[in-house]
Amino acid sequence: MENPENEPAAEQQPSRRLIPTWRTSVWGSAWTSVVGTAMVAGLVGTGLMWVSVGRYESYGISLFCLSPFICSFVAVIINQWRNPAAARDIWPVTRAVVGVLAVLASMGALILSRGEGLICVVMALPFALVMALFGVLLGSVVIDLGGGRRPAPLLSVVVLLYPAIQHYEAANPAPAVAQQVTTSITVNAPPAVVWRALMQPTSYPAASGWFRAGVVYPTRTAFALDSATGQRTLVCHYSQGLARLPIVGWEPERRLTFAVPPPDMPAPMRELSPYPDIHAPHLHGYFQVDSGTFRLRPLPGGRTQLEGRTTYRHSIGPQFYWHLWSNYLLDAMHEQVLLTLRDRAEALVAATAHNGSAPAPRILAGADLEPAEPSAAVYLAPTFRE
Repeated sequence: MENPENEPAAEQQPSRRLIPTWRTSVWGSAWTSVVGTAMVAGLVGTGLMWVSVGRYESYGISLFCLSPFICSFVAVIINQWRNPAAARDIWPVTRAVVGVLAVLASMGALILSRGEGLICVVMALPFALVMALFGVLLGSVVIDLGGGRRPAPLLSVVVLLYPAIQHYEAANPAPAVAQQVTTSITVNAPPAVVWRALMQPTSYPAASGWFRAGVVYPTRTAFALDSATGQRTLVCHYSQGLARLPIVGWEPERRLTFAVPPPDMPAPMRELSPYPDIHAPHLHGYFQVDSGTFRLRPLPGGRTQLEGRTTYRHSIGPQFYWHLWSNYLLDAMHEQVLLTLRDRAEALVAATAHNGSAPAPRILAGADLEPAEPSAAVYLAPTFRE
């Protein structure tokens, strides 16, 4: 009888091997954690933004600097707390991505909650992403120092500080400093002909770029004369409405300046939104144009340097950042208006050379005053109130 001990051991069944999937991999679990954390932190960021735009109607350092900074900081701390192993393995990607996604989620939620439109969010986005990276940096430092193990007290203090800082900023607003934007081109026509072109009712080309998206721009302009008082007015049709701008400086063939009373300024833009009508507080009173000027300088060879200048101010911070946007949009508007005037003046020169004379400019008066459509100056007035 054979000894059972000599029998070969029964074959052991091979153990089942788990097939790795994206969700069970380090990167997959980290990405799942990142997206979930970004959504949670994004809601926190949206709440902070609503404190500024809803409660205080304030568009300053707190909204554009502090809220994305805190949002990304919160996201990094929460992500480390939820999944410390994955965050430690690929922390450069995890921490940066979760912070940026949280800010994007917060801005998207602000649009969906009717707090803001797409144009302003896109304009604010570059600066917000920079502040998000600073929040990621601070969150990483806190984690490396061991401060992310029990995040609740830390995050509570950080988030609750925001309303206090916003209240202080709203109570002590930064002064609105006047800025000037000047654009000039050379016209192959003498100042007298350029002035004649300026005085004529003018229609401007169809909008493109930011103006087509919704930023206000002039469509037609004309000058009107009140025969009773002798007051000249620039009547301006914008994409957002009509404005009547009093002429305060008049030097024929040299300079023309118009004022822009606050009640005459149209909304600076039409917001892009999933909702039919969005009226963010910054659309009213946060951007003010003081005046616009056309200046004509004679150049050798019967040419003219035609200059458009806008003086404006706004109470949106950080001012250095929003001045970049305002200056860019005003310069683009200036260029469109000046090029239209240049083409008209050079056409008058060509017509004069062909026919021997050119028609006199038409100044609207009396009954013409109501239907008048803007001339070449409105572009300098209502533009962008951000």
